[in-house]
Amino acid sequence: MRDSRGKAKQFTTVNGRTVVVKDSFVHSNKDTGDVTDMLVVESGFRSLNQAQLLNDVIWYPDSIDAQPWLIYFISKPLLGSVTVVPTVSAIVPTWPRVAPEPRASLPSSVMTLRKKDVKSFSDLLNNFPMIARQMQPGLERLFREFGRIFEKPLPPTPLVGIGSPQREGLSSDSLDSTQQQPETYSTSPRFPTTSGFANSLEGLRSLGEEDEEVMRRSLETAVTAAIDLFQLVDKQQLSLLGSTTDLTGPMVERLIERYITEQLHDSILFPRLCAIKRLEDLELESKIRQMENIDISQVGIPLRNERHGKRQLTKRLGRGIDELRKLGIAGSPQEMVDILLATEKTITKIDDDISSHNPNGNTSSEATSEKPSSVLTINADTLVSLLLIVVIRSQVRHLQARLSYMRHFIFIDDVEAGEVGYALSTLEAVLSYLARDSGALRRASRTNKRLWHAIKAGRLDEVKGIMEPEKESLVGGYLVQEPDMTADSRNDLVGDQTLTPDENGSKIVNGVILGHSPGTRSEVDAVESSALGHVFPFQIRRKSVEMEGSSFQSAGGKRVSMDTRSLSISSTFSFPSRTTTIDSRGSGIEGDTSVERLSQTQDPSGGTILMMAVESGQTEVLRYLLSLDRYFQPGAVMEDMNDEGTTLLSAAVQLGDGEVVEIVLDAILRVEGDHAVRSYFELKDSMGRTVGHYLFNMPSLIPRIGDFIPWRMKDRNGQTPLFALCRSYDHPDYHEMVKDALSAASKAQIDGLPLHLDDHVDGKGNTLLHIVNDPQLALYLLTHCDSDINAINDRRFTPLMVASKYGRVDMVRVLFADPRVDLYAKELRGLTAVELAKDDEVRNKIDDLILFSNPPAEDGRVTAVVRSFFVEDATIRLIIKSGAPSSNSTITVTTCRRSLTDFENLAKWLSVEHPASWLPPLPDFRSPFQIPSRPSRAVLRDIQMRLDSFLKVLLAHPTFSTHEMLWEFFLVPDIQPEMMAERSKRKAETRAENVKDDYAPIEDVKDVEVFIAHAREMVRGVNYSTKSVIRRVNKLRAIATDVYDAQGLFKNALSTLPFLPESHIHAFAGLSAAFNPTESSPLSLFIVDFQAISSTITAILSALSRPHALVISMSQTSKAVERHLSSLRRSDRWPLGLLDDTRNKIHQDAAEKVEKAREELAGLGSELRYTQQTVAGELAAWQDLHERMGRRAVKALAARVVVAEKARLETMKRAIRGVVNLKERQQSGVVARQ
Repeated sequence: MRDSRGKAKQFTTVNGRTVVVKDSFVHSNKDTGDVTDMLVVESGFRSLNQAQLLNDVIWYPDSIDAQPWLIYFISKPLLGSVTVVPTVSAIVPTWPRVAPEPRASLPSSVMTLRKKDVKSFSDLLNNFPMIARQMQPGLERLFREFGRIFEKPLPPTPLVGIGSPQREGLSSDSLDSTQQQPETYSTSPRFPTTSGFANSLEGLRSLGEEDEEVMRRSLETAVTAAIDLFQLVDKQQLSLLGSTTDLTGPMVERLIERYITEQLHDSILFPRLCAIKRLEDLELESKIRQMENIDISQVGIPLRNERHGKRQLTKRLGRGIDELRKLGIAGSPQEMVDILLATEKTITKIDDDISSHNPNGNTSSEATSEKPSSVLTINADTLVSLLLIVVIRSQVRHLQARLSYMRHFIFIDDVEAGEVGYALSTLEAVLSYLARDSGALRRASRTNKRLWHAIKAGRLDEVKGIMEPEKESLVGGYLVQEPDMTADSRNDLVGDQTLTPDENGSKIVNGVILGHSPGTRSEVDAVESSALGHVFPFQIRRKSVEMEGSSFQSAGGKRVSMDTRSLSISSTFSFPSRTTTIDSRGSGIEGDTSVERLSQTQDPSGGTILMMAVESGQTEVLRYLLSLDRYFQPGAVMEDMNDEGTTLLSAAVQLGDGEVVEIVLDAILRVEGDHAVRSYFELKDSMGRTVGHYLFNMPSLIPRIGDFIPWRMKDRNGQTPLFALCRSYDHPDYHEMVKDALSAASKAQIDGLPLHLDDHVDGKGNTLLHIVNDPQLALYLLTHCDSDINAINDRRFTPLMVASKYGRVDMVRVLFADPRVDLYAKELRGLTAVELAKDDEVRNKIDDLILFSNPPAEDGRVTAVVRSFFVEDATIRLIIKSGAPSSNSTITVTTCRRSLTDFENLAKWLSVEHPASWLPPLPDFRSPFQIPSRPSRAVLRDIQMRLDSFLKVLLAHPTFSTHEMLWEFFLVPDIQPEMMAERSKRKAETRAENVKDDYAPIEDVKDVEVFIAHAREMVRGVNYSTKSVIRRVNKLRAIATDVYDAQGLFKNALSTLPFLPESHIHAFAGLSAAFNPTESSPLSLFIVDFQAISSTITAILSALSRPHALVISMSQTSKAVERHLSSLRRSDRWPLGLLDDTRNKIHQDAAEKVEKAREELAGLGSELRYTQQTVAGELAAWQDLHERMGRRAVKALAARVVVAEKARLETMKRAIRGVVNLKERQQSGVVARQ
């Protein structure tokens, strides 16, 4: 069997075709090794096809004594394909009907021709090998010549020439010091103005520009040469290309250009361009790193709805950041342009759910008649600001090199005009701003970082100093604050100084408010204030350079604020007299570090300052921030969440800090109105989870906030908060936590009914019974909740299967005790719960539970065939268990393994020892190994149930119930078949001798014949009635299956009705699921019970036929005696003295035959008397047994039907509940609108 399992086996179908079964697949051709080989015509199939064997069933046709059919289901048909016939709705069409346009008649060859989809030049070369063969030598030569031009390396940069130890040698001080020169002096990136260094930079810049120009000209020449190579290809191949693809000449030129740049990108073009732009990229990347903590609201983007609009903008920018980061793996300038365009389109596109959002919840035609555009119309300034944030947060390197790469190394398309030109100009504007005018943003980023670090570290005094500057000490009529300014901030203050008045009349220097600021003022500042140097910013810049390192260095970073007293010429301070320049326009919003703006800042992950305090567990800082009602009102606190959608309470609960949770919860519960609080608890994060999904971190909150938790709200995996709590198996307070959650969820269920477990099913179909790990909780779910114990998930696993597979013995015991459980339910592979168990202990426990589910005998003993399984030698084994109560209130269980041959030997030797007794026959079982690679479990199950009935009938038999061989069969683990056969033969001989001695022969058999004929006639009527019942029940079972299939087809047709709500379709689907026939359906088990009764009737008819056979044998023996006597009489008529010896011998032989026949006749008469008495006695016992078995089968059927119908009623209620709830919600909505 082990050797033949992997071999292919052929089968002939009913329509004369041949299929091949190998492993778990059925093939339509004989060659199962290589599907690309030639088809075998004899198989009858015209195409190769294969399907997987799924499961098997036994089907009984509608006839008496029907032979079963073994049916295997496959994954798909071997002929043709499954085509769903569309259902045409019987709806009157709208008038006037528009006649369909006549379709142009095209030749069938043209209609079936499918053109090739060519996306790149590599695809073109792969699909057209003749073109590739002609172009390959020229392309290789082109690439070699291009590489030979750039074999000479670039000269070293000045950073290396002056001995700079690192590439990052340009510190922030040196980079920012370049801004100390006036903007009118130079428009290019600025460097320190030492003569030698400047000369070397100028020389390097000129060399780089020359090298870039050489690269550009060389690449353009290479592209032109490649296009010429393509034009020299055979015209026939070009015609074939044009007829089989949709490519045009310009499209092919673009493909060639992109192919050339892709081949040279990693080796020559981009590395050399990065080396040329290295200094500019270093400066830009250094400044970008200093702005990584900037907030979206600090770059001048106008937001209508501050928090909601900012949140949606952050989502768009996040997608744009993901798009722009693809520049790092782009392999050509064309791909970089595509990524840039995709980035700008992404950040200007509204989310679909927002564009279709209707705040009033109106779904009428008026509300949906005008759908807003998903693309925003924004001005260039806003687009620059959006792209600015994307560039800062994406941290893409070599941006200057990439910009030059996209602008100067694309030749076929015009990159200076159109959409591409606009995108490149926008990126150039962003990079120019970052390199020259971003001082205010860098200062705002440092201020944000300082505040965030203070909050996370719990430095409350520092946080107060930033959030409440007006509470600092007043000195001399003005306020002074000494922030922690670094050299970068001082350089930014000097180099990028821009002064504009704010809305309160104070001054802003690139976002730094010259208003009421705390601090002290030094004498040096007092001296400097008497001059009018603040009117001449260039003098300030030169002074700041000259006085660097002096005592002014410590005071130069002070921010001074004072009240405006007079505008006369003697004023120490006055408004700036500079004219409006490009530096001062619009910079009042950019880099804003006001307290109101700082209170709204968010880190790159979207966390607000409140979220930072919560996540870091700083309770004192959190209390202080929440006390600032001016900036953190209750409504704003409830809207506070990060980019992942995590609310403050959700973050606190995930942290598990009780004090933080109490602070946040108190702030939330102070909001007036339960509706607002409930709406807050319904907020979801990016995973679709609410606060309730994380309550396993703080289960003590369940009694307090259980009424606000949306227990039926599901996350992205379909898990409700109750489901998430039930999955927390390793929680120390698992039982109490889940029990509290069940109570809270039941209380939140307004209808007052038991908890509906169908509302807590995840995306994989698992219910709470599938995942719960506590037997007491499982018992609570079964007894106090609306549960379906046989619910299946996506893999068709029931809760019992899951518990069996993972070895949860206590769970198996609880589930098995429920009368609704389907023990023999099968999953996708046809395995039951017992067969899925991986542990022998679990199997043994399930076997014990199956054993004690059977009714006990009069002595209290329970015996049953509890399980069967396959063996490697193509045989089966059956597990027989027998349990009997002991004296100490325990049950002793014995286990034996028997084969099918053992059962056959048992029946054989019992019939030898007691030939007159009726014995239920063993049917000719179908072999489960007809397909060796996939044995039939349905046949195995049928054999087990029939042998279990056979054993139970023997235990109720009036003769065999006390037979020692039968008891040894299920009590002795190891039996010896040879010894049993020898003992049975000796017992049979002894019985025959005892019959002759103990039973007088019957002389007149007429009475026996009359009795036997009457008994057989009566039993035949019972037999016909029993088989008729079996046939009708089998037909009823088939009809139930057909009804379920018909409901499935009707459900598909019902879903095509446009006017029917989705809830009604789901309700009908649930209703049809209630009629799904199960393996342990009442009708199936009733058929098994009646088959056992039928086997006893067949056995009693066989026993009643034995006396008739004995009567016939006696009649034949009597005739033989008469023949022998007549031969004796004929021998007396012979003449005396003639052949006396011969006559005597014949006479003697005849006399011996007469005597032997008379002895045989007497023996048959004794056997007939014994058989008559045995049959008559067992017939009365059989009648009583038959009545008891019939009553038991009918009672069991009624009990099972009651259980099944109750479960079906609950399923129907669940199906209708969705429609009822929808109607109630609609009615409540109408009342609310009225």
